[in-house]
Amino acid sequence: MSETKGPVVWTSEVLVSVNVCTLSDLTPQCFVKSRTMTRDVMANRLCEALKIIDGCQKKIAELKASNDQLDEVSIENYEVSLKLSKKLEQVKLESAAKLVDLQTKVVTLQDDLLAEKDRQLTELRNSVIESVETTVKEGIKSYSKVVQESCNAPSSAILQADLKSVVKNVVEEEDRSRSFMIFGVKEETGEDIGVKVNDVLLQLNLKPKVDVCRVGSGAKSTPQDSADRRPRPVKVTVGSSTIVKEVLSRAKRLKDCSQFRGVYLAPDRSLEQRTEHKKLVVELKKRFSDQPEKRHFIRGNEIISVEKRD
Repeated sequence: MSETKGPVVWTSEVLVSVNVCTLSDLTPQCFVKSRTMTRDVMANRLCEALKIIDGCQKKIAELKASNDQLDEVSIENYEVSLKLSKKLEQVKLESAAKLVDLQTKVVTLQDDLLAEKDRQLTELRNSVIESVETTVKEGIKSYSKVVQESCNAPSSAILQADLKSVVKNVVEEEDRSRSFMIFGVKEETGEDIGVKVNDVLLQLNLKPKVDVCRVGSGAKSTPQDSADRRPRPVKVTVGSSTIVKEVLSRAKRLKDCSQFRGVYLAPDRSLEQRTEHKKLVVELKKRFSDQPEKRHFIRGNEIISVEKRD
């Protein structure tokens, strides 16, 4: 038995044997009229046709099985991908929740630490005040007669004025020790300055209780004037001087944050202190110009110059 022919070859040979060019022209009469199409030839052609049909059916079955297998693999991959996606989303949510929880715990611990520091400082301050009051009372008793005689003298008004001035300066210095200034915070109409200050302090990982206010003239102006005018500084008052020192020690971190790059912090200085500080700044700029090979900075009430490190 001859080898099974392909559908295209077999069809071409049949058309040639009955003198027909295309399948559309093929009819039963073509086979009857053809002299070469004997019964034996017809039987052979029929066997070949059946084999071709059987081969095509097998191919179709194989292709269908392969397609089904691919569908199963695709569904399996999709299910695995979906599970992984859900797991990843769950991990992200859990990580975000843990991060928020850790941040909350850190802020709470800092609040507790600052509250404990405030309590200790309050106790220490009360102890100092009691000691000072006792000393003052004893001094007043010892010198009461001298003070009474001084008050009756012509210079008593000057003495009282000096005492009032000293007391006022001491009280103001105590208030300033619990305050600091923030410069560069954008000023807007109807703003909640407390929220802005808290945002700055949170950037320093601090959350103390604060009293805030803008310092300077608050005269009304047009929106354009407000946009062009430099924002007024903000005075921030906290519970103790220790908190102020902690805030100022972390202030340099604001330079690393794009949101607060133009914001800087400074102590709450008196008029005399501001005047002296301005002189130091002028001198500092001069040293930068005259001695660029050195590093210059202000520490306390003096300018320090050191050699730059390589």
